Amino acid sequence: MDILGIGNALLDIFGFSDEDLALSLGLHPNRGTHVSPERLDELLLAVPNPIFVSGGTAANALKASAALGLDCAFVGCIGTEDREDDRWARLFTADLSDARVEAILERRTIPTGRCLVIHMPGSMKSIACSPGAAPKINPEQITAQLISKARQVFVDGQILRNPDVFGKVDRLCLDAGVPLAVDVASTDIARDKSAVIGRLLAESGATVFLNEDEARALASALEGTVPSDLSGLSPDARCDAIFSHCVQAGSGAGADTKAGKATIVVKLGERGVRCWSAEGKTEIAAKAVDHPLDDTGAGDTFAG
Repeated sequence: MDILGIGNALLDIFGFSDEDLALSLGLHPNRGTHVSPERLDELLLAVPNPIFVSGGTAANALKASAALGLDCAFVGCIGTEDREDDRWARLFTADLSDARVEAILERRTIPTGRCLVIHMPGSMKSIACSPGAAPKINPEQITAQLISKARQVFVDGQILRNPDVFGKVDRLCLDAGVPLAVDVASTDIARDKSAVIGRLLAESGATVFLNEDEARALASALEGTVPSDLSGLSPDARCDAIFSHCVQAGSGAGADTKAGKATIVVKLGERGVRCWSAEGKTEIAAKAVDHPLDDTGAGDTFAG
């Protein structure tokens, strides 16, 4: 197996409508909200011809990797109804299968997680998410045998909210010598879990993916770990100094005991990507994509 992904199993549901429909449903342009499964059912009744695809940070990245010819598997949780996979779980697993991603799933007696994205004119969209079974991964799902089969482990940053699961993944990766990568996934995780992310870079030689907002949040939280005075620097120069320090610290003493080399990757959307490693800073331009159907999750696959 090339990549083992661990994360929230979310069924993405795309709808296309006008602003009046979203407002009539209590949704607002360019805003997201969490709703109950029952409320999401109600919203779906008003969405014409929805499109269903498997989603969540890890699943999105794995589908792109599989399209490039890599052997990928996904670990997560889906929901059930009357002791069978619910409708949403069946749609999720069918889409993963179509993408040639193996699904290693446990079932929970609550609905499968769903994320409804309603597109409106003017590139606006409203998002309603019902996590359901998605965050219910437990440590028993992660085994040494499973980790050892992979050449790379990729973790949705939402798993950082579950320290028992993430701690086990990190430990097993180190024990097996399997490189670990984490997509931070949100600004609050970058801020609130900065100590964990800093330790991953320093002790585990992990690769950390962030978008620009997450990168600024993480840099601000880690500024106190840098010994030099950064007060006179611009925000970009301060971020550069902090991330350079973090990857150098993660490539120093004990580097030969780590599964990977500390690396920070910041996704810049249509401008490409910026990467910090022990070898220095690198920037790579992106190839433009014309008329995408939907850009939800685009950053998970560097297609933003």
